[in-house]
Amino acid sequence: MRAMTATTLREEHANVTRQRILAAVAELLERGGPEELTVPDVAEASGVSLRTVYRYYPTRDELLEAAGRWIGAELLHSPYPQTLDEVATVIADGCRRFDDHPGLVRSLALSELGRDVRATRRGERLAAIEQALRAEVGGLPEDELRRAQAILGYLHNMLAYTTLREEGGLNGEQAGEAVAWAIGTLVEDLRRRHASMGGTQ
Repeated sequence: MRAMTATTLREEHANVTRQRILAAVAELLERGGPEELTVPDVAEASGVSLRTVYRYYPTRDELLEAAGRWIGAELLHSPYPQTLDEVATVIADGCRRFDDHPGLVRSLALSELGRDVRATRRGERLAAIEQALRAEVGGLPEDELRRAQAILGYLHNMLAYTTLREEGGLNGEQAGEAVAWAIGTLVEDLRRRHASMGGTQ
Protein backbone atom coordinates (compact mmCIF):
# COMPACT_ATOMS: atom_id res chain seq x y z
CA MET A 1 0.00 0.00 0.00
CA ARG A 2 2.82 2.39 0.93
CA ALA A 3 4.73 1.59 -2.29
CA MET A 4 1.61 2.21 -4.36
CA THR A 5 1.06 5.57 -2.64
CA ALA A 6 4.66 6.56 -3.30
CA THR A 7 4.29 5.60 -6.97
CA THR A 8 1.06 7.58 -7.24
CA LEU A 9 2.70 10.64 -5.69
CA ARG A 10 5.65 10.36 -8.08
CA GLU A 11 3.25 10.11 -11.03
CA GLU A 12 1.28 13.14 -9.81
CA HIS A 13 4.49 15.12 -9.37
CA ALA A 14 5.62 14.11 -12.87
CA ASN A 15 2.26 15.16 -14.36
CA VAL A 16 2.38 18.53 -12.60
CA THR A 17 5.94 19.08 -13.82
CA ARG A 18 5.00 18.19 -17.39
CA GLN A 19 2.06 20.60 -17.26
CA ARG A 20 4.29 23.40 -15.98
CA ILE A 21 6.69 22.82 -18.86
CA LEU A 22 3.95 22.71 -21.51
CA ALA A 23 2.14 25.70 -20.00
CA ALA A 24 5.42 27.63 -20.23
CA VAL A 25 5.57 26.94 -23.98
CA ALA A 26 1.99 28.23 -24.31
CA GLU A 27 2.82 31.31 -22.22
CA LEU A 28 5.88 32.15 -24.32
CA LEU A 29 3.80 31.84 -27.48
CA GLU A 30 0.97 33.93 -26.04
CA ARG A 31 3.37 36.70 -25.06
CA GLY A 32 4.67 36.79 -28.62
CA GLY A 33 7.91 35.28 -27.46
CA PRO A 34 11.03 34.47 -29.46
CA GLU A 35 10.63 33.06 -32.97
CA GLU A 36 13.19 30.42 -32.12
CA LEU A 37 12.08 29.01 -28.80
CA THR A 38 14.85 27.13 -27.00
CA VAL A 39 14.68 24.53 -24.28
CA PRO A 40 16.51 26.87 -21.85
CA ASP A 41 13.79 29.49 -22.55
CA VAL A 42 11.15 26.96 -21.52
CA ALA A 43 13.09 25.86 -18.44
CA GLU A 44 13.40 29.47 -17.25
CA ALA A 45 9.73 30.28 -17.94
CA SER A 46 8.49 27.14 -16.19
CA GLY A 47 10.74 27.35 -13.17
CA VAL A 48 11.87 23.80 -13.88
CA SER A 49 15.53 22.87 -14.24
CA LEU A 50 16.90 22.38 -17.74
CA ARG A 51 17.90 18.86 -16.78
CA THR A 52 14.32 18.07 -15.77
CA VAL A 53 12.89 19.45 -19.00
CA TYR A 54 15.26 17.20 -20.96
CA ARG A 55 14.31 14.24 -18.79
CA TYR A 56 10.69 14.52 -19.92
CA TYR A 57 11.34 15.86 -23.43
CA PRO A 58 14.76 14.73 -24.70
CA THR A 59 14.53 16.77 -27.91
CA ARG A 60 13.06 20.14 -28.87
CA ASP A 61 10.83 18.40 -31.43
CA GLU A 62 9.36 16.14 -28.75
CA LEU A 63 8.75 19.17 -26.53
CA LEU A 64 6.99 21.10 -29.30
CA GLU A 65 4.85 18.11 -30.29
CA ALA A 66 3.81 17.53 -26.67
CA ALA A 67 3.08 21.25 -26.26
CA GLY A 68 0.94 21.26 -29.39
CA ARG A 69 -1.09 18.32 -28.15
CA TRP A 70 -1.50 19.84 -24.68
CA ILE A 71 -2.50 23.26 -26.01
CA GLY A 72 -5.01 21.75 -28.43
CA ALA A 73 -6.57 19.27 -26.04
CA GLU A 74 -6.28 20.90 -22.62
CA LEU A 75 -6.05 24.66 -23.16
CA LEU A 76 -8.11 25.25 -26.30
CA HIS A 77 -10.26 22.08 -25.99
CA SER A 78 -10.15 21.55 -29.74
CA PRO A 79 -11.14 18.00 -30.79
CA TYR A 80 -10.94 16.59 -34.29
CA PRO A 81 -14.14 16.42 -36.34
CA GLN A 82 -15.53 12.91 -36.83
CA THR A 83 -18.25 13.73 -39.38
CA LEU A 84 -18.81 16.35 -42.07
CA ASP A 85 -21.31 18.16 -39.85
CA GLU A 86 -18.71 18.30 -37.06
CA VAL A 87 -16.23 20.06 -39.36
CA ALA A 88 -18.46 23.13 -38.95
CA THR A 89 -19.56 22.70 -35.34
CA VAL A 90 -16.12 21.93 -33.92
CA ILE A 91 -14.50 25.04 -35.44
CA ALA A 92 -17.48 27.22 -34.44
CA ASP A 93 -17.07 26.09 -30.82
CA GLY A 94 -13.30 26.51 -31.12
CA CYS A 95 -13.56 30.10 -32.35
CA ARG A 96 -15.57 31.04 -29.25
CA ARG A 97 -12.86 29.53 -27.02
CA PHE A 98 -10.06 31.15 -29.04
CA ASP A 99 -11.26 34.52 -27.75
CA ASP A 100 -9.86 33.48 -24.33
CA HIS A 101 -6.34 33.21 -25.82
CA PRO A 102 -6.18 35.42 -28.94
CA GLY A 103 -2.44 36.08 -28.63
CA LEU A 104 -1.66 32.38 -28.34
CA VAL A 105 -3.93 31.52 -31.28
CA ARG A 106 -2.40 34.29 -33.39
CA SER A 107 1.10 33.05 -32.64
CA LEU A 108 0.14 29.44 -33.41
CA ALA A 109 -1.51 30.51 -36.67
CA LEU A 110 1.04 32.99 -38.02
CA SER A 111 4.51 32.34 -36.63
CA GLU A 112 6.95 29.72 -37.84
CA LEU A 113 7.36 28.53 -34.27
CA GLY A 114 3.59 28.22 -33.91
CA ARG A 115 3.40 26.12 -37.06
CA ASP A 116 6.09 23.85 -35.62
CA VAL A 117 4.11 23.48 -32.39
CA ARG A 118 0.89 22.51 -34.15
CA ALA A 119 2.43 20.47 -36.98
CA THR A 120 1.41 17.05 -35.64
CA ARG A 121 -2.12 18.07 -34.73
CA ARG A 122 -2.51 19.85 -38.07
CA GLY A 123 -1.72 16.63 -39.92
CA GLU A 124 -4.12 14.66 -37.74
CA ARG A 125 -6.86 17.27 -38.21
CA LEU A 126 -6.52 17.13 -41.99
CA ALA A 127 -6.60 13.34 -41.87
CA ALA A 128 -9.81 13.47 -39.80
CA ILE A 129 -11.41 15.81 -42.35
CA GLU A 130 -10.37 13.50 -45.18
CA GLN A 131 -11.85 10.50 -43.36
CA ALA A 132 -15.14 12.34 -42.80
CA LEU A 133 -15.27 13.28 -46.48
CA ARG A 134 -14.59 9.77 -47.72
CA ALA A 135 -17.07 8.26 -45.30
CA GLU A 136 -19.94 10.36 -46.60
CA VAL A 137 -19.15 11.57 -50.12
CA GLY A 138 -16.34 9.23 -51.10
CA GLY A 139 -17.93 8.56 -54.48
CA LEU A 140 -17.03 12.02 -55.77
CA PRO A 141 -14.10 12.30 -58.20
CA GLU A 142 -10.72 12.23 -56.50
CA ASP A 143 -9.73 15.73 -57.60
CA GLU A 144 -12.96 17.13 -56.11
CA LEU A 145 -12.30 15.34 -52.83
CA ARG A 146 -8.78 16.77 -52.70
CA ARG A 147 -10.06 20.28 -53.36
CA ALA A 148 -12.79 19.87 -50.74
CA GLN A 149 -10.29 18.61 -48.17
CA ALA A 150 -7.99 21.57 -48.85
CA ILE A 151 -10.80 24.13 -48.52
CA LEU A 152 -12.31 22.52 -45.42
CA GLY A 153 -8.85 22.31 -43.85
CA TYR A 154 -8.29 26.01 -44.58
CA LEU A 155 -11.63 27.02 -43.06
CA HIS A 156 -11.36 24.63 -40.09
CA ASN A 157 -8.25 26.41 -38.87
CA MET A 158 -7.19 28.99 -36.32
CA LEU A 159 -5.78 31.02 -39.22
CA ALA A 160 -9.37 31.61 -40.42
CA TYR A 161 -10.32 32.79 -36.91
CA THR A 162 -7.31 35.13 -36.74
CA THR A 163 -7.99 36.59 -40.20
CA LEU A 164 -11.69 37.18 -39.51
CA ARG A 165 -10.88 38.71 -36.12
CA GLU A 166 -8.13 41.03 -37.30
CA GLU A 167 -9.30 41.91 -40.82
CA GLY A 168 -13.04 41.44 -40.49
CA GLY A 169 -13.44 42.82 -36.96
CA LEU A 170 -15.40 39.77 -35.82
CA ASN A 171 -15.31 38.32 -32.34
CA GLY A 172 -14.93 34.58 -31.78
CA GLU A 173 -18.62 33.80 -31.84
CA GLN A 174 -19.16 35.80 -35.04
CA ALA A 175 -16.09 34.28 -36.69
CA GLY A 176 -17.28 30.80 -35.73
CA GLU A 177 -20.71 31.44 -37.22
CA ALA A 178 -19.19 32.77 -40.45
CA VAL A 179 -16.80 29.86 -40.85
CA ALA A 180 -19.51 27.32 -39.98
CA TRP A 181 -21.80 28.92 -42.61
CA ALA A 182 -19.07 28.66 -45.28
CA ILE A 183 -18.29 25.06 -44.37
CA GLY A 184 -21.98 24.14 -44.28
CA THR A 185 -22.52 25.66 -47.73
CA LEU A 186 -19.68 23.61 -49.18
CA VAL A 187 -20.78 20.41 -47.43
CA GLU A 188 -24.34 20.85 -48.70
CA ASP A 189 -23.03 21.20 -52.26
CA LEU A 190 -20.82 18.13 -51.89
CA ARG A 191 -23.77 16.10 -50.61
CA ARG A 192 -26.01 17.29 -53.43
CA ARG A 193 -23.50 16.39 -56.11
CA HIS A 194 -22.75 13.06 -54.45
CA ALA A 195 -26.47 12.24 -54.37
CA SER A 196 -26.81 13.17 -58.05
CA MET A 197 -24.20 10.50 -58.82
CA GLY A 198 -26.34 7.91 -57.06
CA GLY A 199 -24.56 8.27 -53.73
CA THR A 200 -21.98 5.60 -54.57
CA GLN A 201 -18.80 5.24 -52.52
